[in-house]
Amino acid sequence: MRFCVLLLILVFFVQTAQAQKPPVKYGDIPMDDLKMTVYPTDSSAAAAVLVDYGTAYLNVMSSSINMVFERHTRIKILRKDGLRWGDVAILLRQAGSTEERVSSIKASTYNLVDGKMVESKLDKKGMFKEKFNRSFNQQKFTMPDVKEGSILEYSYTVTSEFWTNFPNWQFQRTIPTRWSEYWAMIPDFFHYERYMQGYLSVSTNESKDLNVNGVQVKGHHWIVKDAPAFREEPYMTSEDNYISRINFALSYVAFPGQPTREIMGSWSKLNDDLLKDEDFGRVIDRSGFLKEITAQVTAGLTEPIQKVEAIHRYVSQNIEWDGTEDFYPGDLKKILEKKKGTSGDINVLMASMIDKANIPVDMVLLSTRSHGFIRPAYPMTRQFNYVVCAVRLADKVILLDATEKYLPYTILPDRCLNGQGLVISKTNHGWLNIEPKAKGRNVINVDARLTADGSIEGKVNFSNEGYHALPVRKRYHARDQEAFVKEFQSEKQWTLANSEFNNVSENDKHFVHAHEVTIAEHGEVMGDAIYLNPLITSRIKQNPFKSETRVYPIDYGAPSEEVFMCKIQIPDGYKVDELPKSKVMTLPQNGGRYVYNISHSGSNITLTSIFTMNQVIVPQTDHAVLREFYNQVVAKQAEQIVLKKN
Repeated sequence: MRFCVLLLILVFFVQTAQAQKPPVKYGDIPMDDLKMTVYPTDSSAAAAVLVDYGTAYLNVMSSSINMVFERHTRIKILRKDGLRWGDVAILLRQAGSTEERVSSIKASTYNLVDGKMVESKLDKKGMFKEKFNRSFNQQKFTMPDVKEGSILEYSYTVTSEFWTNFPNWQFQRTIPTRWSEYWAMIPDFFHYERYMQGYLSVSTNESKDLNVNGVQVKGHHWIVKDAPAFREEPYMTSEDNYISRINFALSYVAFPGQPTREIMGSWSKLNDDLLKDEDFGRVIDRSGFLKEITAQVTAGLTEPIQKVEAIHRYVSQNIEWDGTEDFYPGDLKKILEKKKGTSGDINVLMASMIDKANIPVDMVLLSTRSHGFIRPAYPMTRQFNYVVCAVRLADKVILLDATEKYLPYTILPDRCLNGQGLVISKTNHGWLNIEPKAKGRNVINVDARLTADGSIEGKVNFSNEGYHALPVRKRYHARDQEAFVKEFQSEKQWTLANSEFNNVSENDKHFVHAHEVTIAEHGEVMGDAIYLNPLITSRIKQNPFKSETRVYPIDYGAPSEEVFMCKIQIPDGYKVDELPKSKVMTLPQNGGRYVYNISHSGSNITLTSIFTMNQVIVPQTDHAVLREFYNQVVAKQAEQIVLKKN
């Protein structure tokens, strides 16, 4: 963003060297670090960041503003699987012909050879640039001569005209960091909101009033020492939600002698701006060419809900999602021609067709689970990376997404289940809770007999519903039926004699597949006894929560249920000697429940196993209770039936 600054007294260049002293000098490598073979506080670390030092500041001149970001990083490679840290990528924001520029790249690898340090410098021929997504390119390079024991060191400068996007700083990575330091040098007339996230303690957090070249500058300074590696935990959303970081958001600019210029504004202002945006809100208004195709798709339908469903079906079945999460659409005519597009292309196209059917529709901006939480205190479009449609029929709001052709139109993809969405609308602007409208449910029904050699023969019926039906349908339609059966058989290590499928294309129905199976040696024969676990599938063999502690909340996304029912006929000449006891286990506030109900009558054993998780988000403070619940389920499902010869 550019605008003219009238007062020449604002012309300055912030000399960072006057403000702070770097923690290390480039090329000055301590011998102890070169000799290091194990990181002291984390013996499992494959690599460690020894120093990560950054400064960011602004150049304000008579007709432009530039932001400058400088970084100096030093990394120790400790094991073979740490070699990947030798591949470096620098994100460079771009919009149209304007792009951030990287310069002053220095990179060296240091190795200990015969007791002496040997430096290998980066060959500039090893640098290249590639597109990352619509908003970013990547400057990439590979460090030379990287091996176990190497120390990598690189520094660079990024110059940017996108000064409203002040660089955030991440104190933590997936490897431990010994020293992370950041200086943000901000002139007094720029007002950036700053917010810290994560769970690490900060050893230095200070702000200093500095006078640099006659200009008042606020120097914000943070140091984090001995940051542990960020470790992903089971059932968590994006690491961006929890990794320790300082974030910046430009609120307003107040130059001397000029009116205050709002940058962040409010959610209401953002709504108004997007409605007027030629590349977003006005796209629907300019899509009159869709009237004819909309009339064809909805021909013969009278009820609005029927028309909505027909339009969703047309878009989802005819336009393939390319995997890009975005909310700005491209040229809708070209999208129809290519039959492929981003989430923004597809869902804005669907909204435009719904609009042409004279049904009120609004766009809803989201942040997907992998993108991170929305922070309502900071009205910025960069918090969003996705868009869906909201249709209001009577008192009901229906959220629509057409990127997944194998989901019912009433169900959003689970990537969208991330809290709230912002409705962009002339009349309905505001926040909307994005809640799952279905659960993931599997029902397995087994009717089989056990042979004297421990094999099981019979029929297994699978019914996949809601979110659990989507991956199965995708796999089925990605190949022919024979290939699906072959893959299914190899995963289970079963022998299949015959397979039947139902509702493979009816997304609003359960995906059903039934198989005649033989499972060799499922029961263990020992002398005159057979030991049998009746859960031939759907068994939870390991507790996903292995750690005794939990740092971050547990987020399942949507409720789920696994139902296993079986009737097994025991072989002639055998009787039930031991049978597990039936049991019911529950989590507090009905957050989850497990039912194990087993019985036998004559030569038949009947089991019903139902594992239900109702609570979508479990706070980390309840981790111990949840972990013990899983421990008990794992133990219960491991119990065996003992049969003995008469």
